[in-house]
Amino acid sequence: MAMSDARYKLLGGGQYPSECDEDAPVPHALPVPFCRCEPGNQLAEVKQSRHPKTAGRAFYICKWNDSLNPCHCFFFQWIDGPDKFDPRIRLFPYYRSESWAYNDFRRWVPPPPNPPPMTEEEKQEAAIYRVNNPPKCHCGVRAKLQRPNIGVPPKFTPFFRCSLKTRDGWPACDFNEYIYGPRSHWPTEEEVREFESGKKPWPCTTTPSLRCKCGILATKCVVSSELGYGYYCGNSYGEYWEGRTCDWEWF
Repeated sequence: MAMSDARYKLLGGGQYPSECDEDAPVPHALPVPFCRCEPGNQLAEVKQSRHPKTAGRAFYICKWNDSLNPCHCFFFQWIDGPDKFDPRIRLFPYYRSESWAYNDFRRWVPPPPNPPPMTEEEKQEAAIYRVNNPPKCHCGVRAKLQRPNIGVPPKFTPFFRCSLKTRDGWPACDFNEYIYGPRSHWPTEEEVREFESGKKPWPCTTTPSLRCKCGILATKCVVSSELGYGYYCGNSYGEYWEGRTCDWEWF
């Protein structure tokens, strides 16, 4: 049974209480410490901070420290010093509860700079060339051109994405480029100022919501096949999952 937060601090733990404690001392990364769930038996795991004061810094944490597993020991300890601060990590999605063993941990690295702005004439020339010479996606195959909701005038810019499909019907990789070239990784300087001032929320504070292969938000509960707790087709209702339009499940 896990200790309460008050009990843990009474026993001398909690000297590095959270990601907002930016001035906490930084011990050496190795050896990897043990958390207090099973003393001397459970190695702590690693995450990177998303807190505004400490974004990008890595820290040790109890592997069970997430909303789905309340029985954790509140262990927390920095690995990186303040020089690792990088607020751009907050622009990208992540799994709030996910952590990694120290040897499996891969530090978040910002994508390359945005491509230079293109004139409308340059976009047209590039689009004509790329339609005849589609780029390769991350899987190494030619990407497929998507023309979403084309009207007069067009509502959305056509884009290339992976042409391979998973068994659920989704693209096999996350390749996504406009018809005229790669889209920007970073928001404009004005948008970043709005994020930092609190006028707008940061775009990716959590991972995007799961959707079933119908394209609508998935339902989180005991899955319909009753094999475990997870997600299933969101187009359903009632006690017996009536009205499901697909058999997608994930858990």
